[in-house]
Amino acid sequence: MKKIKPIKLIIMAIGIIAFVATFQPNINGKNHHNSFAQTPSSTPSKLSQEVLQELTKCVTEIVKPTETSLEALQVASMQCTTRVIMLAPDGSFRPDANQRMEALLEITGASIPITFSQGEGSVKLQKLANSQVFTIPVTVAEKTRNFLLDTGASNSILDSQIAQELGLVGTPIPNDLLSYFVVGDDCSNINANVYSLPTLKVDAATVDGLQGMGLPNMAIPGNLSGVLGLDFLKSFDVIINPQNLQLKLLPASSSVADAIPLLGRMGVMLTEVKINGQGPFIFLLDTGADLMVLSQVLAEQLGVDILNAEKVDVLGFCGRENAHKVKLSRVSILQHEVKNLDSVVVNSQIFKSLGIDGIIGHNFLSLYRQHWRFDKSNKLGFPEGGSLFLTPLDN
Repeated sequence: MKKIKPIKLIIMAIGIIAFVATFQPNINGKNHHNSFAQTPSSTPSKLSQEVLQELTKCVTEIVKPTETSLEALQVASMQCTTRVIMLAPDGSFRPDANQRMEALLEITGASIPITFSQGEGSVKLQKLANSQVFTIPVTVAEKTRNFLLDTGASNSILDSQIAQELGLVGTPIPNDLLSYFVVGDDCSNINANVYSLPTLKVDAATVDGLQGMGLPNMAIPGNLSGVLGLDFLKSFDVIINPQNLQLKLLPASSSVADAIPLLGRMGVMLTEVKINGQGPFIFLLDTGADLMVLSQVLAEQLGVDILNAEKVDVLGFCGRENAHKVKLSRVSILQHEVKNLDSVVVNSQIFKSLGIDGIIGHNFLSLYRQHWRFDKSNKLGFPEGGSLFLTPLDN
């Protein structure tokens, strides 16, 4: 079986899940710091009460009476936030996930921590070794390191060793929770944590107050120091020019009508895509994935010949996963069409978890100069929409 370039996929709204994990339910009459209903809304809605009951029931079923430590409760809270708020019983993404999360914030009287951004920047893009995706210089704690430029990551990521050197205190992420949101067939050995990140800086563009994730260096593509995700990028207009290898971060402006409309979902950006004239289908836009990715369900729907396709391994944060490499005759987003596009077909839980049919990767996006614009963040801390203006590169 042939091994191909890494397909980096992570789509978890880490910041939201981590924040909810600071609110613990009362177990067996014991009062815990930051209990779920410590500062409830004076007039909680019916949905708020239902969500709180479901979440508390889920946590109490996971945590044993003898294991009511703060860490055990935080881990259970993250698991249950995913299971009863973000996902339906069958593991599919809930269309009302935003409303359910907002209902929980309402009844706890809480709000998502606010991030602060300022400045603008211009830096050179570099290609990741043995890949086509871009890396950029990011300054963390006055030291500049190489990060992956990744619109497909809802939250930024930092090498766990660097986090430890900086003295950051993390909250462990359950391994079975990772399996919902990343590619790879074994998350059991991945030690992931949620951290309050120090200031991240790209040239003179800075963002404070980010909730990010710590991963072992070996789990980050190219053994980079981190991943710069949409939690940072959403504060700026992002202009990516693959032709002159330049990234610009400019003050945020409003979405434009003649661009590709974007739909925000739990911290990442989706849009409608047609394949071989069929569709539209819902795809995640991901500068951190080398190739376009199709779910196996969609590939079968399109009549893609998977049985005779080349078998490959794709590499994700949780190791390898079997896939098939195929070529699609036509892939189009509005008027922008690319012919004979290499793609991989993956049978992964992530498509169901986020309610998407596939991923538009670097091999489509890099054919255009990209101007990303993001709407203002909602109560959950991420934009509900935006726009992407594509300009074909000169041949």
